[in-house]
Amino acid sequence: MALNKRELVNELRFSRRAALKLARRSIARSLALFFCYATILSPALLSQVNVRLPEVAAQPGLGVSIPVNVDDLTGRKVTAFELVVTCDTSVVLLKGIDQKGTLSEGLTMFANNRVPPYSAGKMKIVCASAQPISGAGVLVKIVANVRKKGTTALALSDIVMNAGVPQVRTEDGVLRVQGFRGNKSGTRR
Repeated sequence: MALNKRELVNELRFSRRAALKLARRSIARSLALFFCYATILSPALLSQVNVRLPEVAAQPGLGVSIPVNVDDLTGRKVTAFELVVTCDTSVVLLKGIDQKGTLSEGLTMFANNRVPPYSAGKMKIVCASAQPISGAGVLVKIVANVRKKGTTALALSDIVMNAGVPQVRTEDGVLRVQGFRGNKSGTRR
């Protein structure tokens, strides 16, 4: 069967289109299988971790420890995290962190509340470890000095674990500073 030049060009175009269509279908199928296996074999890809700041009661002129609470990290292979905490500096000054008795105790951690753009009202906390963090509870404690009576939001932002996996959902907290009536400062919930 002899083809003229025009028929030969059309035949080659059709063959090229068919080959491209088959290749696209093949790549799409391969990617779909990969993501299917990845999500089945790694539930951490689909999981979400809740990070919360509580409602804290304090008294003027005293120090306060504000826990950053986290869901169970066991099996999620979290080896690093970073977060930013902000508050109203007319009510409280962020001083640093305390790792004693927390999930991050003994890990390498830094808190920046001095080098701009961070300050006593905006602190960045960064942690890295060779070993995964496991368990649920207090991830780290924020140490602060209470200045005067009032209320301030304790806002969490820019939270990342392991460069994005698992995903993080945040709940901001509140610091309520009352007069000198009642007990020492502490967490309400």
